[in-house]
Amino acid sequence: MPTYFLIPFAIFFICCASQFWFVKRVRDRLIDHHPNVFLKQERASFFPHNHIWRYAFDSRFRGLNDPELDRRVRNLRILTAIALGSWLAIAVCMVTMPRA
Repeated sequence: MPTYFLIPFAIFFICCASQFWFVKRVRDRLIDHHPNVFLKQERASFFPHNHIWRYAFDSRFRGLNDPELDRRVRNLRILTAIALGSWLAIAVCMVTMPRA
C-alpha cells in the first residue's frame, strides 16, 4: 500500500475523533445559554446528539444572536468539511492506486 494513502486517512481519523469534542462544545453552549432551545431539539430527536448535527447544519442557530455559539458551529462545519474532503481524497487514492 502506498504511503500517500495514509495521509488523507490520518486527517480523516483526526477529524472524526475531534468532532466529538466540537459537538460537545456546541451542546454545552446550548445547555448553558439556551436551555429551552436545547430541550426542544432534544425531544424532537430520535437519537442522542442527532439534533446537534441537524441544528448546526440547518442555520437555526443564527436566530439566537449568540456570537460564541455561531463561532462554535462554524468550527464544527469547517471540521466536517475537512473530514468529507479527506474522505473523498481516500476514495480517489483507492481508485487511482496502482494494482500489484
